Amino acid sequence: MKLKLSILDQSPTIEGGNSLQALKNSIDLALFADKAGFHSVIYSEHHGVKAYGSSSPEILSAIILSKTQRIKVGTGGIMMKNYSAYKIAEWAKMLESLYPERFVLGLGKAPGGLKDAVSALNNHRPVVLSSQETKLEEIIQYIKEEKGVYGELIAQPKGLFHLPEILWLGSGIQSAREAAQHGVGYSYADFMRNDQGTKSTETYLSEFDRNQYSPAPSLQVAVAVSVAEDLKSAQHNAYGMAYQFLQARHIQAPEALLPSEKVEQRILGSEDEEEFFKILDHIITDTPGNISARLREKADEYSTDELIILCNMFKETDRIDTYKSIILANV
Repeated sequence: MKLKLSILDQSPTIEGGNSLQALKNSIDLALFADKAGFHSVIYSEHHGVKAYGSSSPEILSAIILSKTQRIKVGTGGIMMKNYSAYKIAEWAKMLESLYPERFVLGLGKAPGGLKDAVSALNNHRPVVLSSQETKLEEIIQYIKEEKGVYGELIAQPKGLFHLPEILWLGSGIQSAREAAQHGVGYSYADFMRNDQGTKSTETYLSEFDRNQYSPAPSLQVAVAVSVAEDLKSAQHNAYGMAYQFLQARHIQAPEALLPSEKVEQRILGSEDEEEFFKILDHIITDTPGNISARLREKADEYSTDELIILCNMFKETDRIDTYKSIILANV
């Protein structure tokens, strides 16, 4: 059985490049994905870092929806700490009304940037660290046009024929339980290497409440992948992505993607060498002939048929080739 494959696009920048080129690459990738048969393309939100070109996945989603024909497009995800539930619901309803059954509202609890960026997003006020689950509840109330905090207040446009799909992003058991209790989809970030992976997804599937937002669970697992004609090339092409993961783990703002040679110079013999190669080992690196079986193994591990593929590479041609190999192998 074919997997339902999607793309997680972070609009990666490269050393010596710029964010405008990264955004143009995102548009080109989406046009390819629409024709190639990918299920959806999802855009992440990052602030104040050189590594990623897009700070507004909702705007990028609107642009891509206008340029494509069939593929689902969405946010992966909106960092809720920084915005009101009311505003999120308004533009989500607008995109769903203009592009029925094609918009995906992915929501995340992370800050989306380091301290200064988060402070600036919140108009220099301290970030409220209360449960983001409450904000999810408010968003659902506004979308479903139920009575909420402000009584009869509506989020325009009113009277949608279809409710937008909602994905709750996470990498732990608590996030899985929240998604299940509210009846929304759950997107688990496998590429972040959390030891609670299968336990989180099992919790989501077993506790899903079919009487809430959606009648059936939707489990999506995000994995990092690199495909090339030989295994060594596939691994080398993933060096820049693995190095960004390493920086993020150390609570550093990731740099723009570096060529594999420069990453090697920094890593080999350093105190981070062992950790770097552990991260690299968790990235699925393989050849076109083997990648289908590797992805099937990952899907079976999590009892799902939905995978979302993250692929950040220094050469855009290598990134496109990875996605081409993946979709061609999914028969």
